[in-house]
Amino acid sequence: MDTSRPPPDADTESSSGGDETRPLDQARSEDQARSHGERPFLVSPARRARRPPSEIRERIYRVALRRIRAHGYDDTPVSAITRESDVAKGTFFNHFPTKEHLLARVLDEMLDRAFRSATRDTVGSDAIARALDDLALELAGDPPLARALIPRAGFLPPPTGARPKNPAPGAGNGEDSGYRDLGDSTGSIRGLERLRRWIRDRLAESLRSAVPLEETDDQTLSVLILAAFEATLREWLNATDGEPPFPRRLLHGRVAYLLASAGLPRPPELK
Repeated sequence: MDTSRPPPDADTESSSGGDETRPLDQARSEDQARSHGERPFLVSPARRARRPPSEIRERIYRVALRRIRAHGYDDTPVSAITRESDVAKGTFFNHFPTKEHLLARVLDEMLDRAFRSATRDTVGSDAIARALDDLALELAGDPPLARALIPRAGFLPPPTGARPKNPAPGAGNGEDSGYRDLGDSTGSIRGLERLRRWIRDRLAESLRSAVPLEETDDQTLSVLILAAFEATLREWLNATDGEPPFPRRLLHGRVAYLLASAGLPRPPELK
């Protein structure tokens, strides 16, 4: 019998198919993940100790999105996210104070993409129609996230974490336009309020030269447009459970009607 190597002690367990040992808690974490039909997402203790916070945050976020898409938001507990991410629950809450903060970041990133696309070659009311159409299409293309986001969008907390250094064009650079430093959530605003303020700022670019049918202002009109957008999303979700196609022309018509009531031209027809 070979006695050149001592047997594993009580805190380690032999890895299958090799001579290395692994910590018992890591072995249990791997076994738990496999028992749930999941792929363990583990790193060595040495690697775990030197991971930068940004890498940990991104790992948690990627794992959370994958689980939400696979199992749904309600069936994705924090414990499952931390187990697959190989982090402690306390680490999760250091980066995302609640599970809703994951969705807040999803919405924030969707807004970034929509604002950037809409302001690339349009301004004013045309940019509004483009951004809302892009947001709706992105949600329709990801039904599990649509089912998670739409019912909760109006109640999500402000997002936290690192904000891209370069803001999306046309999004402004102050609290009034919805931009803030996500590294410090103090004074930050919720995603739908950020969208409303962006709509208001785009309306301000157009209303100066408009002849409204009824007296209106960019503040009131931005509230009405956002309400039309939310209502169309909810109607679609309730009717189809988030499955495409999304009623783009219905949304376009509602937005166009509100813009026309303010004396603004109809946005270009959908392609």
